[in-house]
This record gives sequence, C-alpha cells and structure tokens, in this order.
Amino acid sequence: MTDNLLRTMAIITDVSAADNINAMWATVITGIIVVFLILAVLIGLLYVISFFSNLGNKKKKETKAAAAAPAPVPAPAPVEVIEEDEDDAEIIAVISAAIAAYTAGDGKSYAIKKIKRAEKQPRSSWGNAGVNENTRPF
Repeated sequence: MTDNLLRTMAIITDVSAADNINAMWATVITGIIVVFLILAVLIGLLYVISFFSNLGNKKKKETKAAAAAPAPVPAPAPVEVIEEDEDDAEIIAVISAAIAAYTAGDGKSYAIKKIKRAEKQPRSSWGNAGVNENTRPF
C-alpha cells in the first residue's frame, strides 16, 4: 500500500519515490528539531521569569531579617507546678504577657476584659477533626 502511495505521489509530482522518502524524513526531523527548540526557549523563559520574581522576595527577606534582629533571650525561670487551688493572678499575668508579646509590633494597645476557663470537651481536637472530616457533605 505504501509503495502504491509513493508511486502515485511520484507520478503526480514527477519526483522519484526515493526522493519522496528523503523529503519525508527531512520534514520529520525538521519538525522534531523545531518542537524541541521551542520547548527549550519556553523553559528558558520560565527560568528568567522565576529569577526576576524571586529577586524581589529575596530583597524583602533580607530587609525583614535585618530589621527583626532577634533580641537576646533571658535565661528561663525555674519551672513551677501550678496547683488547682492556686490563685489565678499568675495565669492572668502569663496570658497578658503572651498577648503583649504577640501584639508588640502593632503599635496598638490592648486590654483584657475577661478571662474564662474553657469547658472540658468530650472529644480531643483530633477526634473533632475526624468527625468533621467524615461527616462533611460531598
């Protein structure tokens, strides 16, 4: 069948079958080379774009690192066991200090209005996550 097609093409174009095969291979090889060259150009373009987009991120990270130099950490205080009957003033002080440290860079002042103990949950957080995962709608 291929021989008939090549002979028909040779008759139509007045070119021998061997020349048609050579032209076919030249077209196939040229197509493959063009596809891979365009692919290489696209890959290079993506590398250039990622380089310039990461360049701005690196500058931001360097300025943040320079601006937020870590303060020296004081030596930790001895660990005390808090008993159930102990006054809640220490717990309130620790919560207040944690909130003050967390919001120190805001420039705003915060006031604690109420501190309430959380009620005991029937399940752990992992148990709640499992229930939520298995009962969510599709």
